[in-house]
Amino acid sequence: RTPVTDQLLQTPQLRVMAHDRERFDQRLLDLANRVPLCGAAVRWDDVVVEPQPLITVGEQAGVLEVRLAFQYGTQQLPFDATYPSHAVLHGSEELHLIRIVRDSDAERAAAAMLEHQALRWVDGDVFRTRRAMAPTDFMLRVVGALASHGVQVSGEALLTAVQMRVDEPQISVTVQSHIDWFDVAAVVSFGDLSVDLATVRRAVLRRERYILLSDGSLGLVSNALAQRLAPLFAMGHEQQTQMRYASAQAAVVEQLVQEANSAQVDSLFEERRSRLRLFDHIEPQPLPDGFVGTLRVYQKSGYDWLHFLNTYGFGGCLADDMGVGKTIQTLAFIQSLRERQPGSPAVLIVMPRSIIYNWEREAARFTPNLRLLTHIDQGRSKDTATFNQYDVVLTTYGTMLRDIELLVGYRFQYIILDESQAVKNPAAETARAARRLQGERRLSLTGTPIENSAVELWSQFAFLNPGLLGSAETFRETFTREGEGRAAALKLLRRLTYPFILRRTKDQVAPDLPSRTERVLMSDMEPEQRRLYNAQRDHYRAVLLGLIDTAGEQQARVKMLEGLLRLRQICNHPRLIDPQSAGISGKFESLLATLEALQAAGHRALIFSQFVQMLSLVRAALDARGTSYAYLDGRTRDRQSIIDSFQRDNRHAFFLISLRAGGVGLNLTAADYVIHVDPWWNPAVEMQATDRTHRIGQTRPVMVYKMVVRDSVEEKILQLQERKRDLVSQLITPERGGLKTLTRDDVELLFT
Repeated sequence: RTPVTDQLLQTPQLRVMAHDRERFDQRLLDLANRVPLCGAAVRWDDVVVEPQPLITVGEQAGVLEVRLAFQYGTQQLPFDATYPSHAVLHGSEELHLIRIVRDSDAERAAAAMLEHQALRWVDGDVFRTRRAMAPTDFMLRVVGALASHGVQVSGEALLTAVQMRVDEPQISVTVQSHIDWFDVAAVVSFGDLSVDLATVRRAVLRRERYILLSDGSLGLVSNALAQRLAPLFAMGHEQQTQMRYASAQAAVVEQLVQEANSAQVDSLFEERRSRLRLFDHIEPQPLPDGFVGTLRVYQKSGYDWLHFLNTYGFGGCLADDMGVGKTIQTLAFIQSLRERQPGSPAVLIVMPRSIIYNWEREAARFTPNLRLLTHIDQGRSKDTATFNQYDVVLTTYGTMLRDIELLVGYRFQYIILDESQAVKNPAAETARAARRLQGERRLSLTGTPIENSAVELWSQFAFLNPGLLGSAETFRETFTREGEGRAAALKLLRRLTYPFILRRTKDQVAPDLPSRTERVLMSDMEPEQRRLYNAQRDHYRAVLLGLIDTAGEQQARVKMLEGLLRLRQICNHPRLIDPQSAGISGKFESLLATLEALQAAGHRALIFSQFVQMLSLVRAALDARGTSYAYLDGRTRDRQSIIDSFQRDNRHAFFLISLRAGGVGLNLTAADYVIHVDPWWNPAVEMQATDRTHRIGQTRPVMVYKMVVRDSVEEKILQLQERKRDLVSQLITPERGGLKTLTRDDVELLFT
């Protein structure tokens, strides 16, 4: 209780005169911070955002100090050592109040950061050093260190104890070209004093705000300039006082030149700049005589783009949506190469085993003159001279890995990776082997250049244009780190990769393609199924939390995978973890009811599951009902005849498919329904599977059902999928996908 509240209790209704309005508003604000305030005349807005710490540098009696504050959206609040839970401010109108929910943990962490830098809290929002410190040292060591941790700084220009050069530095750049690299020298001037480029680079990459100049003054590198320069600097290497960039990084050097106030470039670099500008004007190319068929307008554009890359010696990623014709564009391009350059070495195409037959069939249809060698299975040639008798060598990723020592001994005309997300992990054996292959040019084909993390894009380009995106370590530090500067880094990444990625979606190139509708089918567990699920969940949760505390996150990861697998299996059917179980499954019964309704309405459906055991249960149920279906998993041998049978024979109402075995490379437009029995961590994998039927050639709307058990780990998987979609939309997000990291919070989320 306060005097104000006591007065209000005694006089429930008050009338405020106009000349007292300002005082009343202030009293009202004080009151709103203490007691709930409501009424038709009052409008509240709540602000719940992550705070950004700010410091203002100032002087008091010759001593430097900082004032700490926090930016909550558009509102700034001073530090308060009592760490209140909220603050109330006036809004833009009368009786408009803004309630800011303060993040006390974040504010405590910011205050602790200041104390770690030898500052101590004095009073209010003021912090000072614990010991005497020269003003220049204070700015370099204390304020500069705070700035490097993402704290925003202001007030330097008003200081008198230290000379600050706060005007934007002037950058003068000189570029010299060599066969395999560029050397970039620069002078960075702060007024009448200057430093070399390497000095500025080190400061920017350490996220230091100030540079000590020769007269003892400090040059200020603004946040905006540092954010623009940091990714450019990170991509190069210091060579004494200058920078060196790989020849593939002409776009990075060009960006540096544009950032400079003045620049001198040699004739060779000017020629390379001109090449980059030509990406907006690609000359149309005639189709080869040996191509049988017709390219759609967008396919012809892709064919011309492939020729453009070839002419200028670049590798590229044809990243068109699944089902819009990457194979036919590539075949037309290869046919053209063989006609223009007869006698050239063979072209190597590496792909998943499941689509070998598709390439053979498409080549026979559109480029019948191409001589194809299928380099798989036992009895394949161990002599690379055999390749010279063929135009195209088809092989699988598994065969490439086994035969890598043989394959690196032959220099191919082109190396093409189909479904190139297979090399998304740069440290995996498959990716390392692909980078070892020798070829004049390189090309990748994928509808999903990024599935989980921006690092996958680095892996693609390490194969396509080695050196373009720098080292893997530099890339991770520059482009996957959250926080200040990330937007500028991603903007540069898009600029660097844009010329080498061609992506057209089905909506863009085939607006007449029938619609696709997604729907989540929720089901509840049966009582016994729920009891089993809860018991397994609680068991693994206790085990995992204990492991994290005693053995660390790495040791717990394997156990976490095991626990998640068990929970997902129970969601499908208890018999997936206990074949003798007599229990029933809510999802399984819902699936069978859905299939019965679809069949009665004359629809045909693709049914995907990651668990062959689940497909076996569905098969048994369909057999018992006398329902005809097709089936494909990793052990299926005569795949194409089964696919053709489903496409041509309407007797099969359903096609049961293992997600990993049949998620790519198949054309199954005879179906108009897709059912994902169990959600997968990666939405791109599900999308690839769906695109087996939603592709050019489909004439009917496609309905996609995703079966999810309520109040289970499957709902958490849907949340994770949305996070991954956000990352892909930014680049074509932070490495936060799947199971690459494991914290107590993850366990609490997934096993709750």
